[in-house]
Amino acid sequence: MFTVALTGGIASGKSTVARYFAELGVSIIDADQIGRELIDNSLKLRNHLVEHFGPSVLKINGSVDRGRLRAIIFANPKDRVWLESLLHPLIYREIKRSIQKATGIYTLVVIPLLFESRTSQLLKTPSSLVDCIQIDRILLVTASRELQIQRAQERDLLEKNQIDAILAAQISPLESITQADDIIHNESTSLQTLRESVQATHKKYLSLLHSPKNSLDESIFQRYYLTFK
Repeated sequence: MFTVALTGGIASGKSTVARYFAELGVSIIDADQIGRELIDNSLKLRNHLVEHFGPSVLKINGSVDRGRLRAIIFANPKDRVWLESLLHPLIYREIKRSIQKATGIYTLVVIPLLFESRTSQLLKTPSSLVDCIQIDRILLVTASRELQIQRAQERDLLEKNQIDAILAAQISPLESITQADDIIHNESTSLQTLRESVQATHKKYLSLLHSPKNSLDESIFQRYYLTFK
């Protein structure tokens, strides 16, 4: 299955881009959505969170207060590392299973922390295929810092200091660009412009899919192995 990893900073437009790809018949797997479902549905995981962070991370109804949890981990880097070490391997294994079951034209996996994670590593040659996700392309969605802050405030109702903490935990846009194969610049206020960028990128991926494997130029068709613990 041809698999594209979609990444980008907070409020860069990843969810909208993924939705437009889905409209074109692409299977979408969202790491954040998988993480939310794990936290909401796993009693064992919830107990680990309470044991580490205390009962304040729970709402009155006993569910995890994700807003409270996010505030804690971005204010305390050590807590963020602990949570990532607990949660990310579970997410990656579910992503791998979901890719195997995908039925779309190809698969787009939304991984916000693709470049930043300390629990995984992008390699060209894996030491093992067991705990590994094969990725054929990396697609980056970018936006200016000003737009990211504005969108995060409007969408998530976050305070400026919270957004700054999240941005500080992510690598710079310039560094991200050097690691991506394809880029969608989401600077316009027009959703139609963004949709057209998605359509153009989709057309490019279809051309790669329909090319004979032995004629694919490695400078165009990449392959990565996202290994995890």
